[in-house]
Amino acid sequence: MEKLVYEKLNETIYHETLDNGLNVYLIPKQDYHKVFATFTTRYGSFDQSFYDPKTGKKVNQPAGIAHFLEHKMFSMPDKTDAFENLSKFGVNANAYTSFDRTSYLFSGTNNTKEALSYLLDFVQTPYFTTSSVKKEQGIIDEELRMYQDYPSQRLFYGLLQNLYIKHPVQTEIGGTVASIKKITAKKLYQAYDAFYHPSNMELVLVGNFDVEEMIHVIKENQGKKGYEKQSEIKRIMPKEPKKINVIHKEIEMSVVMPKLGIAMKLTPEDGQKALKQDFALSILLDMYFSNSGTYYNDLLKNGLINDSFEYSTIQENGMLSIVMTSDTNTPDVLSAKLKQMLLSLKRKKLDETGFERIKRGMFGQFVMSLNSLESISMSFTKYQSFGISMFDIPDLIDSITLDDIKKLTKDFNQKRISTLFILPSKVQNQQV
Repeated sequence: MEKLVYEKLNETIYHETLDNGLNVYLIPKQDYHKVFATFTTRYGSFDQSFYDPKTGKKVNQPAGIAHFLEHKMFSMPDKTDAFENLSKFGVNANAYTSFDRTSYLFSGTNNTKEALSYLLDFVQTPYFTTSSVKKEQGIIDEELRMYQDYPSQRLFYGLLQNLYIKHPVQTEIGGTVASIKKITAKKLYQAYDAFYHPSNMELVLVGNFDVEEMIHVIKENQGKKGYEKQSEIKRIMPKEPKKINVIHKEIEMSVVMPKLGIAMKLTPEDGQKALKQDFALSILLDMYFSNSGTYYNDLLKNGLINDSFEYSTIQENGMLSIVMTSDTNTPDVLSAKLKQMLLSLKRKKLDETGFERIKRGMFGQFVMSLNSLESISMSFTKYQSFGISMFDIPDLIDSITLDDIKKLTKDFNQKRISTLFILPSKVQNQQV
């Protein structure tokens, strides 16, 4: 077993790749009572097209199938529910699907070895039938329709749909009402067989446990299952043009105050460079749009925003963008002002003192996150997809320079900015 020690952070990782290809990461934290386990497959909503690792044939699947598969994994062949079964061990269980991965997890203080074995077993026991798939389609259909009534959801995905033409980020993780109707038991097994092979998965344990005991439990569990080696999955990602899809869009919803969304499409890097790019962009936005930033205070002083104002970077495989949202009575004025502010950063002499202050704050936030087992587990899984350990993130942040940020601003382009307004519905106004 490989042992990695990060002396500056007082952290140790034990890593082993099992014979079936499963990557196991054990991060002991003896000062804690809990154990947090995350079993993750590198399979998310982006993975709609790929070459089947067994047949080599191209496969196209419906949007939302990764999320649908996550839901169905809890239905066991003996008609029990894996979520309820895990709860009987006294642990808290959950699962989630993102753009690039699906994770099954639990946390608890007792029976953690037994819960871990069951976690491995149920995720490695697919069971899909035509009737159960049809039932799930009805449940997710209701879920998707419900989300359409959430202004924040419509704003977020509406901006991504404005920006992106071919990239699958424009489709909601859960898919669409139309796409989930195309999901069958056969397609679920096809996706499962391709992406749920141990060689495409990783198991991360953080907390109070004995390393030798846990690796024994894992090896004993996996040794019984007879997985054959599988070729690496070749994913197909459409080439995204530089231009944006829609410059401006307006929709009406049941809101009291108009909501503005503004987003800018940027040119993404790959791998660890993409991660560095994302951190550099976050630092830049914090410098000017955080509560202490000059641009934020200018907007607040002029009554263009309130405490609903938010900004973020969205960095995923093959895409990078800036998103800003706020409730505002003057979406046109705020939209123009935010465009002006963003584009001005290309010409602005960046504040070195502010830059160093934000970097220190980012490092402090990272160190604080190490106090949470859940945060460690989630972040570790996220950063592994970039080929970097989360405990190397402080060095990555430290390596960012003002020149890195200045290089990013050169990519800021008015033609790649899109806006979305959510306005109070006319029917609502008439009723008032």
